[in-house]
Amino acid sequence: MKLRIGFAGAGFIAGVHRTNLAQDDRVDVTAVYDVDPARATGAASFEEMLDKSDAVYITAPNTLHADLAVRALQAGKHVFCEKPMATTLDDARRILDAAQSSNRVFQVGFNRRFSKVYAKVKQLLAGHPPHTAHIKMNRGELLKPVWTGDEKVTGGFLFETPIHMFDMMRFQFGEVVSLDARLGRVNDFSILVEFSSGMHATFVTSADASWFFPFERLEVFGEYSTIETGEMETLSYRLGLEAETTTEDFRALPMEERWGFREGDRLFVDAILNGQAPAVTAFDGYRSVVLALACYQSAAEKRRIAV
Repeated sequence: MKLRIGFAGAGFIAGVHRTNLAQDDRVDVTAVYDVDPARATGAASFEEMLDKSDAVYITAPNTLHADLAVRALQAGKHVFCEKPMATTLDDARRILDAAQSSNRVFQVGFNRRFSKVYAKVKQLLAGHPPHTAHIKMNRGELLKPVWTGDEKVTGGFLFETPIHMFDMMRFQFGEVVSLDARLGRVNDFSILVEFSSGMHATFVTSADASWFFPFERLEVFGEYSTIETGEMETLSYRLGLEAETTTEDFRALPMEERWGFREGDRLFVDAILNGQAPAVTAFDGYRSVVLALACYQSAAEKRRIAV
């Protein structure tokens, strides 16, 4: 019998996940609920969607994630919650408690962990420990879609796009212990990040830097080694003082695979069917919310925040 999957939200990102799930013969998408009835299929309410599903994708606007995710967990459903898991600390704790007290799979949608580029960085760092890094993630504008600049929908700029890099820092370098952020304009942050290993990194993110490639980049420096990404399309590295620079190009891959969405969806289904732990846990989602909120606090108070 196939795993029945429902969706709460029928926007762009839901379409990406549905494309991937349509290629997985272990599942059926049985219902899609959306506040716009024209986009819903098979469910006139969130409760009806839950009744028709074993697992639920939360792909609604950011500020709605927490309530929907908790209701799905309380109904005994496995949950894939798109990022961010929540936009307030209370909501993040509420989800964490609900996920950890349930016997269901709860996975957070940090797709970049599964992209070819960032997975290879992780592999390279295992043999070449870093001592510092620089991260950037810029948006081109906050005009399209129209809700992108609306904090009532997104929870704030750091929860919309930069949240990915808070998770990526932990994925690549380990736990963050402190950060010191400064705000240049409304949504332009410069952040100094310290990790439990003693490593430090800088993270710069701007909301309206124009669509200039690469929108995101990770530069990692170790002993006679440099690793540099160009979004999720290219990766260049030199490992050793006399080594040649190697460049890997992933641009020919379909977007769903290049950006890691396909692998993340596969791993979610695997975890449910095989009784495994999720690839990105509720704790991972919780920590990313903690870091985003600490940046806002640090920038407002102009001081270092321990996290």
